[in-house]
Amino acid sequence: MRLQGKTAIVTGAGSGIGTATVRKFLEEGARVLATDIDETALAELAREFPSIATRPGDVSRRDQVAAVVAAAVEQWQKLDILVNSAGITARNVGEDASLEERWDKVMEVNVKGSMLMAHAAVEAMREAGGGGVIVNVGSVMGFTGYPTALPFSDGFNPYPSSKGAVAQLTRDMGVRFAAEGIRVNAVAPGFVHTALTANVTRDPEVLETLEGLHPAGRLGTAEEVANVIAFLASEEASFVNGAVWAVDGGYSAQ
Repeated sequence: MRLQGKTAIVTGAGSGIGTATVRKFLEEGARVLATDIDETALAELAREFPSIATRPGDVSRRDQVAAVVAAAVEQWQKLDILVNSAGITARNVGEDASLEERWDKVMEVNVKGSMLMAHAAVEAMREAGGGGVIVNVGSVMGFTGYPTALPFSDGFNPYPSSKGAVAQLTRDMGVRFAAEGIRVNAVAPGFVHTALTANVTRDPEVLETLEGLHPAGRLGTAEEVANVIAFLASEEASFVNGAVWAVDGGYSAQ
């Protein structure tokens, strides 16, 4: 098992890629603290995986972030891995939200949330003697624009910009913390079947269009992304740092 004896925090653990990552990490021998703003989803996750620790929290609130990291350290006396999987799209903010409200909320969760969690995790890793791994969940939209065949953007959708910021945060942290033995990488999924995309993939025409945009001819699964996250978190990826790995069925290679 690649993560035997490692301790990990997974944010956004209540659904999608976060849940798949919790499952994969447990299979690989890790001890996991799962966190999510959705306490109901977190409780359901704990029922499915009784061995995990849980702590509800909003990644955009520094006090709650600190409490999540402190809970992991208190339980296991160290933190080895952070997976920043919490994220939202403009579609999740609300139909009545203004342009600025959508922009601010997406940036607050996707960028500020990833930064705050990473900042607290790095401090915990340093206090435990140094070394660790951070894996951010970005998106293929972090280095491409929304295709015009899809009705997702009027040119001001905050999601691509937020995930572009996550990619650059990953590179900057990867360079800065390499000498301390802390590796920072990111995955950049293409369109994946999760709760985040369900409100658009339920439309057969939109789903067909999305599938056609991927050379693989289909959307990905949360488990396929979690497999790559587990690799990046493991010692098998010991010389991978500051990288953003596309997990997109060839989408970004076109």
